[in-house]
Amino acid sequence: MNAKSIFVLIGILMAFNSTISYAERFLIVNGQRLNNQQISYLEQIHCGPIPNGSYWLNFNSGLWGYAGNPAPQGYITDNCNRSQQRPSLSERGLLYSPGELLR
Repeated sequence: MNAKSIFVLIGILMAFNSTISYAERFLIVNGQRLNNQQISYLEQIHCGPIPNGSYWLNFNSGLWGYAGNPAPQGYITDNCNRSQQRPSLSERGLLYSPGELLR
């Protein structure tokens, strides 16, 4: 490979590298965009991931909803309670191995 080919290859790689973008979280609560640390904290309270979007949250009661819609959607801790209410299929004995039903 000659020097000209190497420079062309490096140029192509640099152009490709500049187009790569990484996923960035975009979460707005009560009109304020949250940083990654604040998002992690809310996801711990929520017991699961929170989709990107714009929300309102009453920090005193835990009620939350979508920005622009005054109707509450639930409590931020509702997801934590759901995981405790219903056991998994294997815990309920409803998960079968392949061929087990044919016996």
